[in-house]
Amino acid sequence: MTENYELFTLMARIDGMSNQFTKTDWKIVQYIKKSTLKFIELSAQELAKEIGTSDASIIRFAQKVGYSGLNELKYTMQKEIDKSSSSVNHSDYSALLNDYKMLLDSLFHLTNPADINHTRELMLKSRRIFIIGLNFNQNIAEMIAHKFMTLGLTVQALTNYDTLKLYQSLSQETDLFITISLSGNHKQLASILSDLNKNGSSVLLITNYEKSLCSPYANITLVIPKTDLLLSSNTITREILILVLFDMLFHNFLSEDVKSFQFFQKAASYSRLNSDDTRDGLQKFMDLL
Repeated sequence: MTENYELFTLMARIDGMSNQFTKTDWKIVQYIKKSTLKFIELSAQELAKEIGTSDASIIRFAQKVGYSGLNELKYTMQKEIDKSSSSVNHSDYSALLNDYKMLLDSLFHLTNPADINHTRELMLKSRRIFIIGLNFNQNIAEMIAHKFMTLGLTVQALTNYDTLKLYQSLSQETDLFITISLSGNHKQLASILSDLNKNGSSVLLITNYEKSLCSPYANITLVIPKTDLLLSSNTITREILILVLFDMLFHNFLSEDVKSFQFFQKAASYSRLNSDDTRDGLQKFMDLL
């Protein structure tokens, strides 16, 4: 199990300098993120053996990110860990924090790992994947589509009814339509999903309700917990839960599918080299394959 601490100040500085890093620097950064405590405990010589570089490279990295040497970098890291580990109770935000914890716990309990595995398998065998996000879900659909492109999948966001109706008539058996509808009770959307079923396409529904107008047409339904009864209901951004759910699915891809993991590594490496415009860089990378 790797240590994973939120070293906000230090890691923000490191991430802000990412375009200045060499391949050796990136190896050191990845080691810091995956084995924080071990990095603090080991000497420069021991770290060099662990990471596969020289002790001089370790020291140069510490100086590059703004410290006098390795010891000052380690001291800052330890301070950040101590700060993130301490319990701080801000009364104005404690209810919000508790509500978020409850929602995330509920999401993980509601999500069946078998459904996540099934979703990954369905996505891998689909020739085209469409993320349906209408009205308030437009931005989140585009974010998810872009994220899963980094796995080498053919993914497109459908964010208005006109475009959706076009693909409704052109859908095929090899298509998968991932549909975000928290209420699941839109008659027009349900009618479109029904036609997609008739054409043999698969449907995955992301919703607050297991039973709705849209649910009979879904091959898989993934349920997002409702926020109605929470103290912070009016404050909480519900889209965060959808993103967390897709992070769970993304993690499943990286841990269970070797080809997806390898493609992601290549895409991430290429994107770093094209950090001025990550989306265009990723598309150019996919065009080269």
